[in-house]
Amino acid sequence: MLTQPEVKSLIPHTWPLFFAKHGRFTPIQQQAIPPILDGEDVLAIAATASGKTEAVIAPLLERLWDDLQLATCNLQLLYICPTRALVRDLYERLLPILDDTGITIGMKTGDVARTRETPSILLTTPESTDSMLTRSPKMFIGLQAIVLDEIHLFDNTPRGDHLRCLLPRIERIRQYGQPQVAPMQRIALSATVADPHGVAARYLQDGTIVQVHGGREIEAEIVPLYELGELVGALTERASGEQAIHKSLVFCNSRQDVEETAVFLHKHLPHHAEIFVHYSNLDGGMRQEVEERFAAAATAVCVCTSTLELGVDIGSVDDVVLLGAPPNLNAFMQRIGRGGRRADQTRALCMPKTPSEWARFDAFLTLANTPHPIAPALSLPRPYSFRPSVLIQQIFSFIKQSPTGSVRLADVRRFAPSEIDDETIRKIVAALAFDGYLRVGRMGEWRPDEKLEILLDQHEIYGNIGADVMGITAVNTHTGRVLAYTDRAYPPGTVVLFGGQPMEVRWVEKYRFGLAHAPGKEVTAPLLFRKSYVAIPFTVTRTIAHALGLAMDEMVTMPQKNGQLLFHFWGTIWGELLAATLIAQGVIAEPVNEFCLYTEPPLEKLPPYDAKLVEKAARQTAVTLANRLEMGRFHRVLPADVGKTAVIHQLNLPLFGEKYRAAQLRPKPELQERLHQLIA
Repeated sequence: MLTQPEVKSLIPHTWPLFFAKHGRFTPIQQQAIPPILDGEDVLAIAATASGKTEAVIAPLLERLWDDLQLATCNLQLLYICPTRALVRDLYERLLPILDDTGITIGMKTGDVARTRETPSILLTTPESTDSMLTRSPKMFIGLQAIVLDEIHLFDNTPRGDHLRCLLPRIERIRQYGQPQVAPMQRIALSATVADPHGVAARYLQDGTIVQVHGGREIEAEIVPLYELGELVGALTERASGEQAIHKSLVFCNSRQDVEETAVFLHKHLPHHAEIFVHYSNLDGGMRQEVEERFAAAATAVCVCTSTLELGVDIGSVDDVVLLGAPPNLNAFMQRIGRGGRRADQTRALCMPKTPSEWARFDAFLTLANTPHPIAPALSLPRPYSFRPSVLIQQIFSFIKQSPTGSVRLADVRRFAPSEIDDETIRKIVAALAFDGYLRVGRMGEWRPDEKLEILLDQHEIYGNIGADVMGITAVNTHTGRVLAYTDRAYPPGTVVLFGGQPMEVRWVEKYRFGLAHAPGKEVTAPLLFRKSYVAIPFTVTRTIAHALGLAMDEMVTMPQKNGQLLFHFWGTIWGELLAATLIAQGVIAEPVNEFCLYTEPPLEKLPPYDAKLVEKAARQTAVTLANRLEMGRFHRVLPADVGKTAVIHQLNLPLFGEKYRAAQLRPKPELQERLHQLIA
């Protein structure tokens, strides 16, 4: 490994811009800069606040320095972030640094339109990248490098699969403009991931993995939440303690909880503090105003969803409160990592609403403080598998991009990953034609039909997240921007609470209704957001079983009046699959939660394992399981057999079978009281 002075000598232009004020490199910077300078694809893995951004931006700018100086309306570097807030935050950090360099930088998100002149560096999201591909594909011809930030938040999700399709589409545009051009350099940044080689293989071409271990010590307190009065008491106590806390982030698991919590704090918080709300469906201007006002406030509480999990600059945050347990370890680490970022410790207040949430918090802390999983059996059983629903969105996007307004099967083959076979592509296109999204054009071409024309008119073709396609959507009356996916439309004149402010329904169409600000008007109905289904991972529930003293293959039985509770500790997905498997074998079974299910009659052991029967059960319950998995908003549009197969690929049936055959059912009367708490 090169020494710090040796690395410094390699970046004469960017050392003064990014590192001179610190006088040194962080470990990830020292290790990642040389291979990036050499033009290698790199996956850089390090903890939050370790300087990963500078570790990739500085060497990329250094390597492209001369081209960046000469570039006029020529995009050289594309930087893709997971959120619009992170794009804006990074833009505001880099703009003053590059002010006197002659290098132009811009941003494009759903909140901010791209300027007419193309910058040398563009910060954006996957969805906005897709939108630009359809409108201005030529801007990517001169692209030399692409950065995928926070790749662990993308990977094995519809947005990660979206990126996997965008990368070859961009490469094809580059090769069309410059037939002999070398492939663009790809860089990915990540917090700790379980499968770095798999991540590198999916998003890079011949990637080098640079990984630095370590992070801050976690100081977490768990206090039960019976009602919001406990939150008020906790915030008041922490604001008046020896280490007075002035700025707090309160994370909730739903937008509904954000609104209710903020209203309660406004009414009941005894000490003076400005109260803010922040979640993704708020207008971009509203979110930016919240971030700026929170950063400027002396004493404040911001109630938010996952939108502030990432490193958006909101000034110093003294404390983080988690109102309810997040679904997985990754979300937990992102949230608590927002507090006290300049300190050696991560402070957090965890407020479970139920005993099972308390157990999940304990599991998160155990996993966070354990360098490696407690045992191989705790490793995540859900394998990576590309979601074919993403191809539907990409077909629609490609049609919008195409000069002919059409798509051919060969076009889909070029951007579809190799694991998707030609027959699956043909089935998807045929189903889209049958359902009224595509119609036959010239020989071999497919063009938009009625349903796709609606999506194109509403600009609903650029993303794979959100509610199912053709659902009810609340939009801004004046701009048409999507505000929320809801369970139903509301009649005109209804006043709902959105972003802590009253908004009135002004008009209603078939799939949409328009909202406008209505200051001073009384709220007449709650805005019911479409519910998302949370799946608790196997890793978390099995860690809880370990804390109870159970062996990795042990399940616990608890007698009931006519049957029993079977505590499998297999998580949400495998728990529902286990119930479906037992039903297929003639056992009455019903999932209770992520820890257990009810069976009738009582079982002393699981029925013999039958692989064909399990796959049949999985297919029969695929719709339910799809609601628990992140399958993409176009999943229901897939042909039935393709959709069911996609779900099965997410289930890891071979490992399920291995665990099923090894399972030992045992009564544990000494654990009954503690187990009862997990279903309370």
